[in-house]
Amino acid sequence: MNGALARAAALALALTAVLSGCANQDPRLEPARQKTGSAWLSFRGNAPEATGVAVDTLAPPLAEMWNYDAGGAVRSSPAVKDGIVVFGSADNAVHALNADTGEKLWRHETGDDVIASPLIVGEYVFIGSFDKKFYKLELRSGKVAGSFEARAPIKGGAVADGVKVYFGAHDKRIYALDIETLLPAWIVETEDWVEAAPAVVDGVVYCGSDDGAMYAISSETGDILWRHVTKQSVYSTPVVAFGRVYFGSWDGNMFSLDARTGRALWKTKIDEQVSASAALAGDILVTGGMFDGTLVGLDRLSGKILWSFKVMGGFDAGPVVSGDLAYVGSTDQYLYAVNVKTGEIVWKKLMKGMMRGSVAVADGVLYAGTQRGRVAAMTTAR
Repeated sequence: MNGALARAAALALALTAVLSGCANQDPRLEPARQKTGSAWLSFRGNAPEATGVAVDTLAPPLAEMWNYDAGGAVRSSPAVKDGIVVFGSADNAVHALNADTGEKLWRHETGDDVIASPLIVGEYVFIGSFDKKFYKLELRSGKVAGSFEARAPIKGGAVADGVKVYFGAHDKRIYALDIETLLPAWIVETEDWVEAAPAVVDGVVYCGSDDGAMYAISSETGDILWRHVTKQSVYSTPVVAFGRVYFGSWDGNMFSLDARTGRALWKTKIDEQVSASAALAGDILVTGGMFDGTLVGLDRLSGKILWSFKVMGGFDAGPVVSGDLAYVGSTDQYLYAVNVKTGEIVWKKLMKGMMRGSVAVADGVLYAGTQRGRVAAMTTAR
């Protein structure tokens, strides 16, 4: 991972002057936002299947509405509800902004970096920190409504089913906490760090571990139903749909498993390392590789590569689908809009900072953070 990031950073720095002239961004563009009232409640959207598909359709070019300085790298993917956008930052804090104006509403200081993406359930934000704590914060005030301390830093996002909230930590554990009290309902031990955010569908929690395995766990009892082992860390959040589990591994493959049994259905090599969480647009899986900078569209039934292209950086962030487009950021500092059916790049914007978190699309706006600590809000232009 570090080698890939160093290489991507060097390439991005060396090519900044050239790339600056290639960005399809006109500074004269004016926002023409149309509010829809939609939300983006977790790292991979609103659906429990973690498909990464937005309700809203945003057509580029996009114009910037506001740009906020978080004071530290933003790898946390934003969550949005009721005019409030929430995210974590390497300034050790959770930030909440007015989604329309970018004005700071509140900031909750933790004891270390906040890389995890927030989850919004009702009137609460659930988010972990590298200070080992998992927080339950009031959405509108940032006041702490509860907390739970793991044995090691928490890097990945959380998911909930209305009864429990689930997440992993660097203590090699997958946790299920009561959503009201944050008391443990069960804990599953894996063999290495758990950096991935889980998905929960039909009473089963699906979560990857750096031990190279994808776990299927009963949400009720914590019993391991099956465990499928790859050759490297499983860092991505799975898509769970059509009775299948789709995910990438650091061994460079995308996998499709039977959701009930864990039986392998196909695997497709797309890069030396896959850390991005895939999006599912109809029958097309869109995901990217970290080392070679390859973005691909895969047939979900067969795993066949339908299209692919390479950029100068890697894809650590998961694509988000809006209409026929997948919006995805890269370590080459660009935000891309790609046609999910053809793989054509229809628009791109130089963000002036590596993108390692996914974007959020809600209420007619796309929100994106960068490693330079900036969060931008963009919408369809006039």
